[in-house]
Amino acid sequence: MFGNLDAGGTKTKYRVIEAAAESYPLTELCKWFGVSRSGYYAYLKRKVIDRDEDLKALIKRVYTKYNGVYGYRQIQMHLLQDYEKRVNHKKVLRLMQEMGIRSKIASEATSEL
Repeated sequence: MFGNLDAGGTKTKYRVIEAAAESYPLTELCKWFGVSRSGYYAYLKRKVIDRDEDLKALIKRVYTKYNGVYGYRQIQMHLLQDYEKRVNHKKVLRLMQEMGIRSKIASEATSEL
């Protein structure tokens, strides 16, 4: 069922243990995978919880509402005006970078004289 128990890193082992913990005793699973129980419990504690999930959804909504034209400063302003959500501009910038969204930048018009 588990295949090669030594394959993958410790995070992979912890994920498999987490999935199989309902069917098998935790102490046996940890022994089979060669990890400590305390390490497994520490892994469970530090699992990433996205605290900014709601804010990311609002940023995405504002971004799509204005067709991706606005950058982080304008998005911050619209978050305050439209949703009464006060957010630091640096946080808006960081979350936009994490989501991989950027404002559309118009190319500079060059004219030949």
